[in-house]
Formats: sequence, structure tokens, C-alpha cells
Amino acid sequence: MCIRDSIRSKMIDKSESVKIGLIAKPHGIGGEVVARALTGFTSEDLCYEFLFVELDGGLVPFYVEEVRVKNGEEVLVKFEYVDSQEEARRISGSDVYVSREWLEEQGEELSVGGFVGYKACESEAGELGTIIDIDDQNGVNPLFVIERNGTEILVPMVDSFISAVDVNNRVVTFELPEGLLDL
Repeated sequence: MCIRDSIRSKMIDKSESVKIGLIAKPHGIGGEVVARALTGFTSEDLCYEFLFVELDGGLVPFYVEEVRVKNGEEVLVKFEYVDSQEEARRISGSDVYVSREWLEEQGEELSVGGFVGYKACESEAGELGTIIDIDDQNGVNPLFVIERNGTEILVPMVDSFISAVDVNNRVVTFELPEGLLDL
């Protein structure tokens, strides 16, 4: 069995993956698409042999026939079996994931966006919740979005606030200034 068949036969769960980007739009008429990296990732993070595209609530593996870096945030991707502008349009707007296991196996340093899904703890307050997103709406000061009991906590993405990262157990420990969690 070739690797493509092996990957296609294994659907992965979102908990086993990292959302790294989205299919922004079709590019040209031959099925190529523009894939854009999410905050915390770069175009280089989109350069895998397989990418998982979220379609109808599930992650579908797509073999990458060709990938060209367009800039620091975007790549042009030609997927196998996506051969027309119409087919490219169908997957546009979909989120793009990679297997968390692949990132770990390749020994790659986890990009900031790779912390989505990690448990967040604070050195004094204990467990805060789960990091569910990276908010970079203002373009200057990105924030970790932490879900805690149905509410969102926003923590500035500042190196001095992160006291430890446990990749094996998927935990980020923060040391936050007094009063920040009360905002």
C-alpha cells in the first residue's frame, strides 16, 4: 500500500490535528488554490505532502501535487483531483489542518498557532481552560483565546507571560500579572 492510500484510509480527528490555515480562493483555471496561513503560522507551515481540508464537518486528506510559496503568509497549492476552477471554488473558504503527529515526528518547532488545543494553566490560579484560538484582529498585539466554562479569557501573547510549555502533555503555563484574569 502506498503512503497516499495509507493516509486516505485514515481519517484524523480534529483533536489529532492542528489548524494552520485556510483555502482563501481559486487561483487560475487549472484547480490551483491560494492557501493562507493563520496567525502564528507561516507559508512554510503549509508545505506538506498532504493537507487535511475540513469539508462537511470532517477532515479530508488531499495529496499536494505542487506547492509554491507566494509570500510569508500564502502559498499556491495544486491538489490531486482538484483540476478546475469550479472544483477549487468548492473547497475555498475551508480550513486547512496538518497532523499534530507529523509536526512532532519531523521535530519541527511548534508555531504559535500550534498551541490551539493546549491546556492553559496559570502558575498561581491553576488550570485556566483550553486555548481555542489566536486572535490577531488588531494586527499588532495577538492574543491567546482561552475557553473557560463557556467564557473566553484573552491573554496577550507575550513571551514573558509564558513560564513553561509541555509539548508532550500539551500544556502552556502562564505567569500573569495580578489582575489580568479579572479583566
